[in-house]
Amino acid sequence: MQSADFSSYTLEDFIDHPRFILWVSAPDPALDAFWQKVQEDYPETVAIITDARKIVLSLRFQQEYLNSAEQQSLWNAIAQQSKLYEKPVFRLSFWLRSAAAVLLLGLLAISFFFYQQYQKITVDTRYGQVKTLTLPDGTIVTLNANSKLRYPKNWNSANTREVWIEGEAFFKVNHLHKSGVIKEGDHFVVHAQKLKVEVLGTSFNVNNRRGLVKVALATGRVGLEVKGLQRPLIKLQPGDLAEYREKEETIVKRKIYTPDYVSWKTGELHFNSTPLSEVLRIIEDDYGDKAILKDPAIGYKRLSGNFSVSSEDALLKAISTSLGISIQKDQAAHQLIIN
Repeated sequence: MQSADFSSYTLEDFIDHPRFILWVSAPDPALDAFWQKVQEDYPETVAIITDARKIVLSLRFQQEYLNSAEQQSLWNAIAQQSKLYEKPVFRLSFWLRSAAAVLLLGLLAISFFFYQQYQKITVDTRYGQVKTLTLPDGTIVTLNANSKLRYPKNWNSANTREVWIEGEAFFKVNHLHKSGVIKEGDHFVVHAQKLKVEVLGTSFNVNNRRGLVKVALATGRVGLEVKGLQRPLIKLQPGDLAEYREKEETIVKRKIYTPDYVSWKTGELHFNSTPLSEVLRIIEDDYGDKAILKDPAIGYKRLSGNFSVSSEDALLKAISTSLGISIQKDQAAHQLIIN
């Protein structure tokens, strides 16, 4: 999807742009990427696009037919919001206003159709909460704390099964392909930032936090690719961990002990000479409390063992005892003071 020259676009130009209206009314990853690129390439449009979005979102139609008075009222509302009255006044003919109203209604009808078709269901978890759900295809997803999963409301078994993850989740994908040619609907894809994880049926963990995506494979096989990068498909075997860093757009693969990476599913965290700084990042992500190290050197202490996450307080007590440090929780400031 190539971007046109938006450097001279005005507020009215954006309001009049079909792809812009579709994005505001029924956003999807492709449209999000397109308009994000526009704002990156033309920073001067950011404020204009913000105003244009508000105007489009404010339009609500309860009638399919507008009489002449309603058409004039609609035009006046659009002109007022877009500050057209700050420019030389001009008048549109009745027929041109009628055509504009009909066109706008048609665009909104199309937008509503696409919104219904591509609307997504969102499942999220609070800090400290773990949730398990079953997708329409029978795939079981365990969602870790402070995480969000999205998937299409209209799940079509003939199309590729797709989900989007922010945070951390363990997937046990239902293997639909039994024999013969692999069909489109047999594929299952997890989107995490620009990383695409594609499988047929397997179990794996995806952690998408802080600009870093980690994929740990438990069983089966998965293929990884990065959107926009021309490179061979990266294949993982059980016991492999792939790390994708968004800023560098690099993928590093290494061997791991998979149970350590999925132990959170059973209410535990497994550490093997893990730096305290890394442990604290996990606690921040899962419980929402910011760690404050009074002495940065404490972050280099290493932690080993299996720790229960039945409660944050119990976890903090176990860590402080193991390392001989003090961890004080400031409830009001949502901070952990460590010394």
